[in-house]
Amino acid sequence: MEGWKMGSHPFLLPIFQSFLPRMRANHGGVEVLDVQNLCKSFDKQPFLTELTFQVAAGECLILLGRNGAGKTLLLNILATLAEPTSGSVFIDGIDAFASLKDVRPFIGYMPVSFEGYPELSVAAYLNFFARAYKLEKHERASAIEAVLELMDIQHLRDVKIGILSTGERQRLLFAKTFLHEPQLWLLDEPLTPLDPGGQAEMIELLGELRSMGKTVVIATNRLEDVSQLCGTDSQHNTFIGILSGGRFVVFKTFHELRAENAEVDTAQTASANWFNELLAQFAS
Repeated sequence: MEGWKMGSHPFLLPIFQSFLPRMRANHGGVEVLDVQNLCKSFDKQPFLTELTFQVAAGECLILLGRNGAGKTLLLNILATLAEPTSGSVFIDGIDAFASLKDVRPFIGYMPVSFEGYPELSVAAYLNFFARAYKLEKHERASAIEAVLELMDIQHLRDVKIGILSTGERQRLLFAKTFLHEPQLWLLDEPLTPLDPGGQAEMIELLGELRSMGKTVVIATNRLEDVSQLCGTDSQHNTFIGILSGGRFVVFKTFHELRAENAEVDTAQTASANWFNELLAQFAS
């Protein structure tokens, strides 16, 4: 079948467009993610301190910072996999840690690395998560086929996860995340394992999700990812949050940051110049 899928061009044609209507759209600037005074400590040592921010439907937050700055820890808390020491997280208006069962269907989380399940086949892995996400039995087969085709991994259906390449595992993680049509996408270094063509395609995919009103939070320390992600930004805001020492030292829209650096003409120039200088100020 022709259309959008990983590894094929042109982007965003019938496969992707036929899959998207299944997904719940959310428009109108509704605050999907609302974090208030979030703190996280281990053995009384603070790792995240007084984080307060909101991200609305259709918006993207890119978390930047050196290794150990707290990006992955923050994503784990937003995914309800780790509980904050204090503060609150509201997702689609629901107090996340007071109503875990209610809030988790709204969340799609992709970790930085693929762990576990080496003996499962790709299809069995997706079926496991389809059941965990409580997809109706009659919906599972069609949903699994749709995400396999979307990510161009139909040929891996019966292959065991343990022998997949890093890029193939990343495509499988994206497929798994699509299964339950989440509103909030939490992605830890999503572009790193992909080749340049796959990265370009994923940028298109994430942009289409945002146009549907999905909320995307991405953690990375790769400036080239920021350049690509912000280069396609149009009507929706992209926020840049730079973490250092467990705090946001910068939290502004990409356009605000560019306006403060008027000599910058393009996102690519930004990546090469003032972003480098900005991050260098907060090296750990």
